[in-house]
Amino acid sequence: MKYQLPPLNGLLAFEAAARNENFARAAEELSLSQATISHRVRMLEKHLGYSLFERLPRGLKLTESGKAYVPSIRTAFEQIYSSTAGIFGRIGTGSLTIRAPVSYASLWLSPMIDHFLKLYPGISLRLISSVWADELASDETDIDFRLGYGNWENCKSEMILKEVVIPVCNPRLLNQKSNAFKQVRELAEFPLIHVMGIEDLWIKYLALADLKIDIDRRDIRVDSVVSALEIASSSDRIALLQKHFIRPFLESNRLVVPINIEMEIEQALYLVQPQSEATLIPEAILFREWLVEYLADTNDLGTGFAQ
Repeated sequence: MKYQLPPLNGLLAFEAAARNENFARAAEELSLSQATISHRVRMLEKHLGYSLFERLPRGLKLTESGKAYVPSIRTAFEQIYSSTAGIFGRIGTGSLTIRAPVSYASLWLSPMIDHFLKLYPGISLRLISSVWADELASDETDIDFRLGYGNWENCKSEMILKEVVIPVCNPRLLNQKSNAFKQVRELAEFPLIHVMGIEDLWIKYLALADLKIDIDRRDIRVDSVVSALEIASSSDRIALLQKHFIRPFLESNRLVVPINIEMEIEQALYLVQPQSEATLIPEAILFREWLVEYLADTNDLGTGFAQ
């Protein structure tokens, strides 16, 4: 098939001008003159037969056609960059700062991050873990993972992992019982572990058995899943945690599942970008593309990425 493509120089000029909302800033970014950027955009508009910008006294405004066109052009450039870097490698070095909730940074992201760095050894990576989403300004990170509902102000969010929780406890807790747990309500007989920010999980889970509870004075509230896992594995308390986190503990027999009844939760893990940013830096684009492929290859059933 012979492709009748628009002029590439015009597409580059259009994307840069759309992102900067200004021919002068686009020219500076592409190391060209403002007149050249303007000329290339006009040639592209002539080729397409549609106006892409409204020329205003102080800047530019995308027309409806321009608004519809720019996302696909931007995605195409990102895919070209990612494919080129993936096959031929990157020239030079770059840096990437990733922030994730402490539990995801420690238990989900850290075990697979070395795979990314082996593919792209020229990238210098900083992994920052946080307990609360607002601990670090968004403009200080290139990739920002957050647990929540995807409704952060002035941000655009892409869901990555859907979550399912299941109870876990120390194996000796089952040995203490004459019989294995048969009903959800039996779990409430033991002190529970609640994770701050999602304390209502136990309330919702026990409601499956029409059981209403308040946080018992014997219960413990912790600020991370990491703490909950460690306490559950070394005590007679029961935790209700995401399946993504418990696998290594189950495989090592540090924890067991007392009753195999799962519950899907409303919160999910999101990749979050400031709404004002048009694109990620190249290293972030590479990371996102790698993450999509990695989760697909590992058959992670929690993946929420749009394919």
